[in-house]
Amino acid sequence: MNRAVDAYLAELEARRFSHSRRTSSARTLERLLLYLREAHQVTDWRAVNETHLRDFAVYAATRHRSPRGKLISAATLRQWFSIIRSFFVWMNRNGHLLHNPAERLAFPRKEQPLPHVLNESDIARLIETPDATTALGLRDRALMETLYATGIRHAEAHKLDLYDIDTAAHRLTVRLGKGQRDRLVPLTETAAHWLRRYVTVARPELAAGKWWGKGRRRGQPKLIPPTSAIWLSVTGRRLCYGCIADRIRDYASQAELKATVHTFRHCCATHLLRGGASVRHVQQLLGHRDLNTTEIYTHIELQDLQQAIQYHSAPPKNSLAVKGDSQIFPL
Repeated sequence: MNRAVDAYLAELEARRFSHSRRTSSARTLERLLLYLREAHQVTDWRAVNETHLRDFAVYAATRHRSPRGKLISAATLRQWFSIIRSFFVWMNRNGHLLHNPAERLAFPRKEQPLPHVLNESDIARLIETPDATTALGLRDRALMETLYATGIRHAEAHKLDLYDIDTAAHRLTVRLGKGQRDRLVPLTETAAHWLRRYVTVARPELAAGKWWGKGRRRGQPKLIPPTSAIWLSVTGRRLCYGCIADRIRDYASQAELKATVHTFRHCCATHLLRGGASVRHVQQLLGHRDLNTTEIYTHIELQDLQQAIQYHSAPPKNSLAVKGDSQIFPL
């Protein structure tokens, strides 16, 4: 049974599925294997039937606990079932099984909470939190301006290289985004301005390791291998995926706001729609294959409209101008 799983994971890698997808597939299939052996003494995939998988679904939904001792969410269950169904489709297609026992495996109801979105004033305040007089602050300011202006995903921002940015043409290239698709994304004048400042002023200092050890070189100068990564750490290497999330969380805490890296994507889409951009344009910008995924942001707009109707008789309040020059323009 393990050999089949290894072969399936190898094919995912050959088809250039993301590392997170391969990791989650390996863990989910390992859980399924363990359950089948312990609960049903099944040691051959050909002996697995629909009842076994339904029993695993009940176990996963009612008895499996996360490391924190909580039941897993419906979204996690959907991910597990999707992985299991994909695995058995592969087994059946490659002749390892005569039938697919997961064909009728029912997915739990999908929860679709509205994304958390900051207003224009709050997102501007968050973006302006870093101290742009330092190399690290300038890097983080340029990073947040780029996230807000383009709506790119966390992983897409992490993988950006120097040759992906064209500030003169005001565009950014996302390479091998979700679904292994490339796309061109326009840059606003503001984002292009901060990227130029970062690349010409701060990035050379980080690439040389001048900020290693909080601004003081530790002992003798270290040889730092050159990298094409756009976002660099104090060691001169590509800023790690988790470090990007940590920086955003720290700045949000300083600004007394609730925000993650993905909040910038939500804000980008919502503010574009408020500014008059079409849903189709926002879909293309965000790289959504299905328009239904983009339409969740129209629900947010509907919620705003309902609130406006509810309070239409309230006296007008003085509008707050967006602080600074952080802004995004409709396509």
